[in-house]
Amino acid sequence: MKVIDLKSAPQHIPQLAQWHHQEWAHLSSADATVTTLIEQMSEYLSDAAIPKMFICEEANQVMGSSSLTAADMDTRTDLSPWLANVYVNAHYRNKGLGKLLVNAVVDYAKALGLQKIYLFTADKADFYQTLGWSKISREDYMGEMVTIMEYEFKK
Repeated sequence: MKVIDLKSAPQHIPQLAQWHHQEWAHLSSADATVTTLIEQMSEYLSDAAIPKMFICEEANQVMGSSSLTAADMDTRTDLSPWLANVYVNAHYRNKGLGKLLVNAVVDYAKALGLQKIYLFTADKADFYQTLGWSKISREDYMGEMVTIMEYEFKK
Protein backbone atom coordinates (compact mmCIF):
# COMPACT_ATOMS: atom_id res chain seq x y z
CA MET A 1 0.00 0.00 0.00
CA LYS A 2 1.19 3.51 -0.75
CA VAL A 3 0.12 7.10 -0.17
CA ILE A 4 0.32 9.18 -3.35
CA ASP A 5 -0.83 12.53 -4.74
CA LEU A 6 -4.28 12.26 -6.32
CA LYS A 7 -2.74 13.91 -9.39
CA SER A 8 -0.97 10.58 -10.03
CA ALA A 9 -4.23 8.61 -10.02
CA PRO A 10 -7.15 10.81 -11.13
CA GLN A 11 -9.15 7.73 -12.14
CA HIS A 12 -10.09 7.39 -8.46
CA ILE A 13 -11.98 10.71 -8.34
CA PRO A 14 -15.47 9.23 -9.02
CA GLN A 15 -15.10 6.67 -6.21
CA LEU A 16 -13.75 9.28 -3.79
CA ALA A 17 -16.57 11.68 -4.65
CA GLN A 18 -19.12 8.97 -3.94
CA TRP A 19 -17.53 8.10 -0.58
CA HIS A 20 -17.18 11.74 0.46
CA HIS A 21 -20.79 12.48 -0.49
CA GLN A 22 -22.06 9.52 1.54
CA GLU A 23 -19.96 10.53 4.55
CA TRP A 24 -20.36 14.31 4.61
CA ALA A 25 -23.35 15.41 2.48
CA HIS A 26 -25.11 16.61 5.66
CA LEU A 27 -22.26 19.10 6.22
CA SER A 28 -22.40 20.47 2.66
CA SER A 29 -24.67 22.85 0.84
CA ALA A 30 -27.99 21.42 -0.31
CA ASP A 31 -26.90 21.46 -3.96
CA ALA A 32 -23.80 19.30 -3.37
CA THR A 33 -24.03 16.12 -5.44
CA VAL A 34 -21.57 13.42 -6.42
CA THR A 35 -21.29 15.17 -9.80
CA THR A 36 -20.43 18.53 -8.22
CA LEU A 37 -17.89 16.82 -5.97
CA ILE A 38 -16.24 15.24 -9.01
CA GLU A 39 -16.00 18.69 -10.60
CA GLN A 40 -14.60 20.21 -7.40
CA MET A 41 -12.02 17.44 -7.05
CA SER A 42 -10.50 18.44 -10.39
CA GLU A 43 -8.99 21.37 -8.45
CA TYR A 44 -6.69 18.85 -6.75
CA LEU A 45 -5.13 18.04 -10.13
CA SER A 46 -3.57 21.49 -10.56
CA ASP A 47 0.05 22.34 -9.83
CA ALA A 48 -0.94 24.70 -7.00
CA ALA A 49 0.49 23.93 -3.56
CA ILE A 50 -2.99 24.16 -2.05
CA PRO A 51 -5.35 22.38 -2.47
CA LYS A 52 -3.59 19.01 -2.42
CA MET A 53 -5.20 15.58 -1.98
CA PHE A 54 -3.45 12.38 -1.02
CA ILE A 55 -4.86 8.91 -1.47
CA CYS A 56 -3.91 5.51 -0.20
CA GLU A 57 -4.01 2.77 -2.80
CA GLU A 58 -2.99 -0.82 -3.22
CA ALA A 59 -3.17 -2.89 -6.40
CA ASN A 60 -4.81 0.11 -8.10
CA GLN A 61 -7.64 0.10 -5.53
CA VAL A 62 -8.24 3.37 -3.68
CA MET A 63 -8.58 2.88 0.07
CA GLY A 64 -8.86 6.40 1.47
CA SER A 65 -8.02 10.08 1.20
CA SER A 66 -6.85 13.22 2.98
CA SER A 67 -6.32 16.76 1.78
CA LEU A 68 -4.92 20.17 2.58
CA THR A 69 -7.40 22.90 1.63
CA ALA A 70 -7.48 26.66 2.10
CA ALA A 71 -10.96 26.57 3.64
CA ASP A 72 -13.19 23.86 5.08
CA MET A 73 -15.71 25.66 7.32
CA ASP A 74 -17.51 28.63 5.82
CA THR A 75 -18.18 29.88 9.36
CA ARG A 76 -14.46 29.94 10.24
CA THR A 77 -12.79 31.84 7.42
CA ASP A 78 -10.34 33.18 10.01
CA LEU A 79 -8.61 29.78 10.08
CA SER A 80 -6.51 28.41 7.22
CA PRO A 81 -5.37 25.99 5.85
CA TRP A 82 -7.28 22.85 6.81
CA LEU A 83 -6.73 19.12 6.94
CA ALA A 84 -9.90 17.82 5.28
CA ASN A 85 -11.41 14.81 3.54
CA VAL A 86 -9.81 12.26 5.87
CA TYR A 87 -11.66 9.13 4.84
CA VAL A 88 -10.83 5.43 4.94
CA ASN A 89 -13.21 2.99 3.27
CA ALA A 90 -14.90 0.68 5.80
CA HIS A 91 -13.14 -2.40 4.37
CA TYR A 92 -9.72 -0.95 5.26
CA ARG A 93 -10.35 0.66 8.66
CA ASN A 94 -8.40 -0.10 11.84
CA LYS A 95 -5.20 -0.84 9.90
CA GLY A 96 -3.39 2.47 10.41
CA LEU A 97 -4.40 4.06 7.10
CA GLY A 98 -6.02 7.07 8.75
CA LYS A 99 -2.77 7.86 10.54
CA LEU A 100 -0.81 7.47 7.29
CA LEU A 101 -3.17 9.80 5.44
CA VAL A 102 -3.18 12.44 8.20
CA ASN A 103 0.61 12.31 8.43
CA ALA A 104 0.91 12.73 4.65
CA VAL A 105 -0.87 16.09 4.93
CA VAL A 106 1.04 17.10 8.08
CA ASP A 107 4.38 16.31 6.42
CA TYR A 108 3.35 18.17 3.27
CA ALA A 109 2.21 21.23 5.25
CA LYS A 110 5.50 21.23 7.18
CA ALA A 111 7.45 21.09 3.91
CA LEU A 112 5.47 24.14 2.74
CA GLY A 113 6.70 26.01 5.83
CA LEU A 114 3.25 26.43 7.38
CA GLN A 115 3.03 27.29 11.08
CA LYS A 116 -0.39 25.75 11.83
CA ILE A 117 -3.10 23.72 10.17
CA TYR A 118 -6.67 23.14 11.33
CA LEU A 119 -9.38 20.50 11.15
CA PHE A 120 -12.89 19.92 12.39
CA THR A 121 -14.39 16.62 13.43
CA ALA A 122 -17.68 15.49 14.89
CA ASP A 123 -16.43 12.30 16.50
CA LYS A 124 -12.71 11.66 15.99
CA ALA A 125 -11.08 14.25 18.29
CA ASP A 126 -9.44 11.55 20.42
CA PHE A 127 -7.85 9.99 17.33
CA TYR A 128 -6.40 13.33 16.24
CA GLN A 129 -5.12 14.10 19.75
CA THR A 130 -3.05 10.90 19.62
CA LEU A 131 -1.42 12.36 16.49
CA GLY A 132 -0.47 15.63 18.19
CA TRP A 133 -3.51 17.80 17.43
CA SER A 134 -4.96 20.16 20.08
CA LYS A 135 -8.61 21.07 20.64
CA ILE A 136 -9.27 24.79 20.24
CA SER A 137 -13.08 24.99 20.31
CA ARG A 138 -16.34 23.14 20.09
CA GLU A 139 -19.20 24.64 18.08
CA ASP A 140 -22.32 23.94 16.09
CA TYR A 141 -21.72 23.56 12.37
CA MET A 142 -24.61 22.82 10.01
CA GLY A 143 -26.63 21.41 12.93
CA GLU A 144 -23.87 19.15 14.26
CA MET A 145 -21.52 19.74 17.19
CA VAL A 146 -17.92 19.62 15.97
CA THR A 147 -14.51 20.03 17.56
CA ILE A 148 -12.07 22.41 15.87
CA MET A 149 -8.45 21.38 16.30
CA GLU A 150 -5.04 22.73 15.34
CA TYR A 151 -1.65 21.25 14.66
CA GLU A 152 1.20 23.62 15.42
CA PHE A 153 4.58 22.97 13.86
CA LYS A 154 7.56 23.23 16.18
CA LYS A 155 10.09 25.84 15.13
